[in-house]
Amino acid sequence: MPIHLEIVTPDGVRFDDAVARVVIPGSEGDFGVLPGHERFLSPVRVGELDIEMPDQRRLFAAVSDGFVEVGGDEVVVMADSCEFGPDIDTARAERARARAEREIQLLRERAHEERTYKLEEGALQRALIRLQVAAKSR
Repeated sequence: MPIHLEIVTPDGVRFDDAVARVVIPGSEGDFGVLPGHERFLSPVRVGELDIEMPDQRRLFAAVSDGFVEVGGDEVVVMADSCEFGPDIDTARAERARARAEREIQLLRERAHEERTYKLEEGALQRALIRLQVAAKSR
C-alpha cells in the first residue's frame, strides 16, 4: 500500500504522487516514513529528501527549512524550497557554494555578528545539498 506524498513550497506544489517510502531531513535527524506511520508534526532542516517510488525508482530532492506533517498514509512537506536533482543548475550551486565559503571566511576574519555568519552558513548548506542531490540524480 503506497503513501501519498505532497511537497509544497511558496511557489506551489512541487510533488504530488503515491510513493513506497520517503526519508525526510528532520530537525533531530533523518527519519523514514512507511505506510501506516504514526501521526506527527516535525520541523524540516536543510537536507536531502529520498523518495522511493512504488516501482522502486528513487528520486532525490534538496529541501530547505519547513515542516512535515505525517498522518497514516499521507505525508505533507511544507518547505521554503524543493529542487529535484535533474532540475538543479550545478554551475549556479557551485557559485553559491564558493560565494558562501568566501563570505564565511571573511566573517571569521572580521569577527562579524553571529546572525550574519548563520545566514552565510545556511547558504553554504543549501548549496552543498543541491550539489549532492544533483550528483545522485545523474
